[in-house]
Amino acid sequence: MFVVGTAGHVDHGKSTLIEKLTGIDPDRLSAEKARGMTIELGFAWLDLGDGTEVSIVDVPGHERFVKTMLMGAGGFDLALLVVAGDEGPMPQTLEHLAILDLLEVRDGIVVITKSDIADPDLIELVEIEISEILEGTTLEGSTMLSVSAETGEGMDDLRKMIADFVREKPPRTGNERPRLFIDRSFSVAGFGAVVTGTLDGGQLNIGDEVALLPSNENARIRGLQSHESEIDTALPGTRVAVSLSGVSHTEIERGEALVKRGDFKTTPVFDASLRAIAGVKRPIKHNHRVTLYGGTWEEPATVRLLNADRLQAGEQGWAQIKMGKPRPTIKGDHFVIRDSNDTLGGGVVLVVDAPRHRRNDPAVVKHLQILAEGRSEEIVMHALNLLDLANNNQISDSTHMLRNDIERDVSGLVEQGRVTRLTEGSSALHITTSRLDSLLNQSIETLAEYHQRYSLRRGMPRQELRNRLKLSTPGFDAVVQHFIKEGAINQDGTTLRLPDHEVRFSEDQKREVDRFLSVLREHRFSPPAWNKIDADLLGALADRREVVSAGPDVVFAAEVFDEMRDAVINFCHANNEVSINDVRELLGTSRKYSLALLEQLDRDNVTMRVGDMRKLR
Repeated sequence: MFVVGTAGHVDHGKSTLIEKLTGIDPDRLSAEKARGMTIELGFAWLDLGDGTEVSIVDVPGHERFVKTMLMGAGGFDLALLVVAGDEGPMPQTLEHLAILDLLEVRDGIVVITKSDIADPDLIELVEIEISEILEGTTLEGSTMLSVSAETGEGMDDLRKMIADFVREKPPRTGNERPRLFIDRSFSVAGFGAVVTGTLDGGQLNIGDEVALLPSNENARIRGLQSHESEIDTALPGTRVAVSLSGVSHTEIERGEALVKRGDFKTTPVFDASLRAIAGVKRPIKHNHRVTLYGGTWEEPATVRLLNADRLQAGEQGWAQIKMGKPRPTIKGDHFVIRDSNDTLGGGVVLVVDAPRHRRNDPAVVKHLQILAEGRSEEIVMHALNLLDLANNNQISDSTHMLRNDIERDVSGLVEQGRVTRLTEGSSALHITTSRLDSLLNQSIETLAEYHQRYSLRRGMPRQELRNRLKLSTPGFDAVVQHFIKEGAINQDGTTLRLPDHEVRFSEDQKREVDRFLSVLREHRFSPPAWNKIDADLLGALADRREVVSAGPDVVFAAEVFDEMRDAVINFCHANNEVSINDVRELLGTSRKYSLALLEQLDRDNVTMRVGDMRKLR
């Protein structure tokens, strides 16, 4: 579905053109008919004859109703810039064109009306003038067509141009996050509250649980209608009327956004690319208080310029904008700012819920510049650099890009070798390859230093390396598993080491170890407390499981400990349980060693304590 909208100066024949084109008078208010001037947004639709219908929004052209024009122009797919052939471009022609340019409406047809009363030479001059004002705007090079709503001249050509646009232009892309900015709210007998707007983002279905933002009212869709026809599903780009249950139309204001519950959050502040229009009467200043227009809402706001003190006519800069009331704004939204009765400029939302920045910070400017001007792959790379490790959902939350686009770009970056996929599945973690290489180098250096400092230790505890790398536990696990798979590091239990690291004893250390083990084996179940050894050597023997440390001052030779353990297990099989005294008598040792043995077996999950007894687990 597509939305065609009008733009242009008052009395240049926009509403008459739409009525002649569609057979529907878009002026629905009695005041509009009495004064012959559009005051509110008007709506109609055009049947292209093949079952396809195009929604049409007619906007007021008087300077007093520019804010109403703004509320309608945000949803245009194709703009009809209407200029009277007997007058040419006028002040509101220029302002409306500037607004379409700020909203980045890139498809348009210049409709020169009243060709029946305008001299052909004058129309030619009008065309030249229009070409000049279109230069440098998004509508530069637009087709021009002379028409007369009175005689019908050119109307068939206009219908064909609109039809050709619809057939050649791909439909709006959906992202499963529908958002409908409300332009009307009223009540219909038997249907209750009804709201209308242009749907964007995703589809709405009868029965959907929805919310209104920023009021946070909840409702349920009881009916959908487009062009006065009942529908079950509304697609992006559709002008739709939504019947709601659970809420009164008196609680709904123009500018509210109808969304599926939980899909959107509101934000009071955002970072943006901001541009002053070419004909701005006064510059946009730092801390400028303005009225901000987005969707169908208007909100008082303060513009905080981030890289300049002011923006003169035609200048672009970066800004942080704080609104009076939070709105459901997302990256990519277009907005316009006005001061008093003049349009100053507008731009594109880049970061929502933005933190307060230090002004003239090169890092902030670079960040916003990438978001505004970078290709989608570069934006994904930038997000990964900021997030460190992320899955596609996290990248989507950071960039507000469509999930399908992220999956495409990430896959392409993986193929190029610029991104590495660390895990598989729907929540697969990704990291830039340069960052992964940096983590690998840091890990190797850290482990090498650890091995040099603690040469008798089997490896570095995992948690210690995670702390040094400053990674989250899931991210660290994924990175380490990748390094292990690549053979860059080895894992021994809960420790990590370099592949070439081995614990090697010097000759003096070997003699000390042999003496220590000899005493342990000689005294078996009652190793003497005077038998001491260096703590690092003891740790190395424990890592190699040549000894078992069963307490602060109790160390058994490993084979002796295994013999003691087996004796306790056999006793429990025969007697169901064992006590400290049983162990003393069984092994002929003291209470100290019996208790140390049983406590170690508890830690090893061989036994468990029940009162004063132990039983096998």
